[in-house]
Amino acid sequence: MNNNPLFATTRSGICRHHQPVSLAYTEFFSLKEHEIIDRENPQHVRTPVDQCKEFLIPGIHFMHFIYKSAQKEEVVFKSKESYISMVFCQKIDCTYINQETNTAFAAIYRNEHSLVFISNQETKIKWDGDAGAEVFIINLTIDYFERFIPQNHPLHQVFVSSVYENTPAVLGEYALQVSPRMLTLLYDIVQCEQKQYYKRLFIKAKVIELLMLQLEQFENAGERAAIELPDNIHVEKMYRARDIITSNIGNSCSILDLAQQIGTNDCYLKKHFKQVFGTTVYGYLQKERMEKSRALLLEGEKKISEIARLAGYKHASHFTTAFKKYFGYLPNKIKVFLLPFLSQPEMIALMESPFFATA
Repeated sequence: MNNNPLFATTRSGICRHHQPVSLAYTEFFSLKEHEIIDRENPQHVRTPVDQCKEFLIPGIHFMHFIYKSAQKEEVVFKSKESYISMVFCQKIDCTYINQETNTAFAAIYRNEHSLVFISNQETKIKWDGDAGAEVFIINLTIDYFERFIPQNHPLHQVFVSSVYENTPAVLGEYALQVSPRMLTLLYDIVQCEQKQYYKRLFIKAKVIELLMLQLEQFENAGERAAIELPDNIHVEKMYRARDIITSNIGNSCSILDLAQQIGTNDCYLKKHFKQVFGTTVYGYLQKERMEKSRALLLEGEKKISEIARLAGYKHASHFTTAFKKYFGYLPNKIKVFLLPFLSQPEMIALMESPFFATA
């Protein structure tokens, strides 16, 4: 078995390596047809993560990192062969840098996903995450990925050119938002309880569906691609605006106040916020309110009136109306509509929760 470290960093501040960490991926590139490797907190992963889960099956390498505290780190690595990375970021920014040219070729921000071609050259990843950050990385061999991307897909030409030139590149022009379905599939993989043959089938099925969702989302992003995107300085302002929104869901401010907090005007904020996130400021706020409310309802520890207040509603009746409009059912009917979509382990967990016991 290969003992080369996959990542090697220290716990003191930002970590820099003058010598590349070996990423020979001997296991990844040489697994037998029916082989599977399942590891939790593997010793060869030496990043300051609080939890790491790893699966390897032929053609697929899945890794899940969890950071309980805020982290900034840099990792330099070199792979034996080229491959494709499906990257999903939660509460963390990932920047990929070509070490030979010292230029960034991929940036995936919080709650975004992308497809990245990693060559066998030296590559650096910069991670800047909040407490509770999670990174899901699914590496696919070139042959495996090539089986699923159609020749007429918008990303196909970039993929072919990158492989031919052996140049690291992000396949899409920009990262896209991680959808709820993508998150569900990622956590399904992490929580997979099947064994051996059935685990291989399970992981393959979920990874293929994730790849389908990514490719479909990139293909449907044509309208957004036609819009002139703001430069990096203005993108940073929009992310600051988003962070203010998510940190103050129960005490939201006006568009004008929000614009002033990030040093711009309301017209500029409305225009560029939609360019960056694909929705209006109010639409984003409403999504955050509803998702947080649903999570609190499922926990079952708070009354609807208290959840309404935490979501920024003065009256529970207004919250109930907004919740039904967004999800299609009333807050107190959530279990009726949710149960048919849950897997058996999720259903058992929900039935054992305070929400189900007291509903």
